[in-house]
Amino acid sequence: MVGLRERWQALRERGLSTQVYLVALAIALIGPGLLFTAVLLVRYASLERTRFEQDARETVRGIALAVDRDTAGLVSVLQTLATSPRLREGEFSTFEAQARAVTGTLGLTLSLRRPDGAQLVNTALPPGAPLPMASRPYDPDIIASRRPLVTGAQREAAGPPTYAVAVPVMIDGTPTYVLSLAVPVERLHQILLRDVDPGWTTGLIDRDGVLLARSSDHAALAGLPMFEALRGRESGTPGLWEGLDRQRRPVLFVETQTRITGWTAAASIPKDRVEASLRRWVMAFAGFGLLALAVSSVLAVRLWSRVAEPLQLLAAAGDALARGQPVPRVSTPIREIRQLADVLADASQSLRSRIGERDAALEEQSRGLAALRESEARFRHMADSAPALIWMTDAEGQLTFANMHYEFLFGRPAASLTGERWREIVHPDDLDAFEAAFQAAFAARRPFRAETRVHDRNGAVRWLLCEGVPRLDDRQRFLGYTGCNVDITEAKLAERALRQGEERLRLALAAGQLGTWEIDLRTGEQRISARSAEIFGLLPHAAETLPTGTRPTGTRPTEPRPAETWMRRVHPQDRPGLEAALAGLVAGASDYGAEFRVQMPDGAMRWVSAQAVTQRDTLGRPRRVIGIHQDVTERRRAEDHLRLLIHELNHRVKNTLATVQSIAMQSLRRLRGPDAEIARGAFVERLIALARAHDVLTRESWEGADLAEVVAGAIAPLEGPRGRRPRFSTGGPALRLPPRMALSVAMALHELGTNAVKYGALSVPDGQVAIAWSLEGRTLTLRWRESGGPPVSPPTRTGFGSRLIGQSLARDLDGTVTLDYAPEGVVCTIRAPLTEADGAPAPAPAPSDEERFEDRPEHVG
Repeated sequence: MVGLRERWQALRERGLSTQVYLVALAIALIGPGLLFTAVLLVRYASLERTRFEQDARETVRGIALAVDRDTAGLVSVLQTLATSPRLREGEFSTFEAQARAVTGTLGLTLSLRRPDGAQLVNTALPPGAPLPMASRPYDPDIIASRRPLVTGAQREAAGPPTYAVAVPVMIDGTPTYVLSLAVPVERLHQILLRDVDPGWTTGLIDRDGVLLARSSDHAALAGLPMFEALRGRESGTPGLWEGLDRQRRPVLFVETQTRITGWTAAASIPKDRVEASLRRWVMAFAGFGLLALAVSSVLAVRLWSRVAEPLQLLAAAGDALARGQPVPRVSTPIREIRQLADVLADASQSLRSRIGERDAALEEQSRGLAALRESEARFRHMADSAPALIWMTDAEGQLTFANMHYEFLFGRPAASLTGERWREIVHPDDLDAFEAAFQAAFAARRPFRAETRVHDRNGAVRWLLCEGVPRLDDRQRFLGYTGCNVDITEAKLAERALRQGEERLRLALAAGQLGTWEIDLRTGEQRISARSAEIFGLLPHAAETLPTGTRPTGTRPTEPRPAETWMRRVHPQDRPGLEAALAGLVAGASDYGAEFRVQMPDGAMRWVSAQAVTQRDTLGRPRRVIGIHQDVTERRRAEDHLRLLIHELNHRVKNTLATVQSIAMQSLRRLRGPDAEIARGAFVERLIALARAHDVLTRESWEGADLAEVVAGAIAPLEGPRGRRPRFSTGGPALRLPPRMALSVAMALHELGTNAVKYGALSVPDGQVAIAWSLEGRTLTLRWRESGGPPVSPPTRTGFGSRLIGQSLARDLDGTVTLDYAPEGVVCTIRAPLTEADGAPAPAPAPSDEERFEDRPEHVG
């Protein structure tokens, strides 16, 4: 120390040279510039670090927004599929076709399953393949929360990891199924690759710290836990860490959470990339300083003026750079100062570019808000265009929105119903109950459903089905209710009409003493009403009414019984026919009707009539047989008694005709001459014709006779011997005549045939008779036409036969009879109306005694 002080003292005594002072002056002049440049470098380093941090945060925010948009799109697809009517109706095959069409476009696999894990639809398997049980651990959380859920990484037995997006399927306000998409993490990897800066590594980490996707080494690292060394030391800025990557290199680690999935979007930036620019400028600054010191002694005075000006510009550039204003380039022959100025200008330009990108991002966000407002406008337009009543309340229960359909229904602006004024449209009798139900649901924050009456714009009473659900924000805070009211007036009227129809059916069945029965063809079980059980002599507990919705109102259901319960009561001889008729009905017969005997417990025999139809499914397969039972024992007894009386009456009528014939023969016995013989023959023949028509009616139990059979019976005695050409030709449609008309037509044909044999076409070998009839509307036309006989001339007088045909027959038939005496043969045309009720003609007065008993018939030709 003593030596140094001595040397310094000697130097001061000798003094310093001018070069030293110039160098000192140069150093003094350059020193502030170097110091200022160092300050700028420090501020530049801070700005560069801030820029990198801002870039990193913007990058991870962009990744988070992209992931949220993609996830929201998948959730929207699932929620749209979850509202499909096919799920409510259980038409899973149709829903599977719809789901395959959607997932085929997305390239994903969809699964629909019950809460117990039973799969209903799985697009990963071929259509129709067996579906295994595949419960998921997150299914209970979805059922409990009733909200969409996005899982973390899931690794199956083979293949890359995936994550699941799932929503509950709500049916009548109850989570009934779980609908989920299995999404490969490669989808996230593609999102990360869209905008990655060179040298940066981006990634997505689920809520359990498992790596979902990585911009580099994705295939090897996806599904592995996050590398914890990345979060080595927390910086002063939230979400920024300094740590080490998997290659043990220092990195800047930036992370942020996604809004929908709760995942972490992260980016790691090597610190050497962050500090590269700073190192370059530190080295440049050091070189510049050394150079300045080296030449300062030579150029100090010369360069003073030329160095001061660019340094002043650089000082001003620092403030402009701090304010984000453009930094002008400095023109100076000093390279280092010019380079520094260029760097500051480039930095300013880069900073302004980053600011422009930030402004563009803000503008994009503004456009997103505008799109949101447009979406809200579309929602309002859609709500106002909907044919239903849509409404919303606030968190206090006050009505804040009602669509324009309210104005259509109630004739007043929807805005007039907000607040408490909605009570004005509710029916006064329903207001208290409806408001109490809504307040109870509102207090419990549960879905609301009620039916109420309202007065429409015309004052008419209509029924509304009101449904509402709580509305929550992203933080599960209650915002109010959103609901929809549907006009169910027509359904209410239909329900009332159905109840009235069921009551009428019950009364009709009770009035007709009819019992109902039903057989389920799939299970073999039957359901019979109490009346059917009574008809078959079964105990009351063996009766079973039809299912709810089809059975008559007021009947009492009991346990179902197998079909053999009442079939065993059917008489053994009638059971095969009954079973055959039932089998024919199931096989496709149009109707079913049978009458059979039933053996009662006391040994009595009862007749039962059964009528039934078959109900079929949409494929035409028979599902059940529905019919009625009726006790027809008394009717069958009456029919048997009537049949016995008819047979007895037929026997007595024939005996009476025989007695009449005997009395007539005794009365005419003493008459002599040709006229007496003719009269006796005509009388006998007429009795025989009457008996023959009587036989036809007897075979039909006097219910009527077929016209063709009446004609055949009348002309049978007039046909020639066998082997000869037929003398009669007949033809006409099938037609049944009532008894009185059948007797009249038979007598008329007999009279025409008798006259034809005596005087007309049948009196010669080649004569022919054509008998034809037709039905025009409700009028019968029968025509007798002779041909091939002797020439015909009109009669000079009218005998009994002519009067029987022309007058009595017309009165009996309530019609007209026309006799045409054409030279080539007689033509008789009979026209008679048939009544609408049973096809029988109206009653006509009986012939007089004079017309009934004339001596002999007169030839009508």
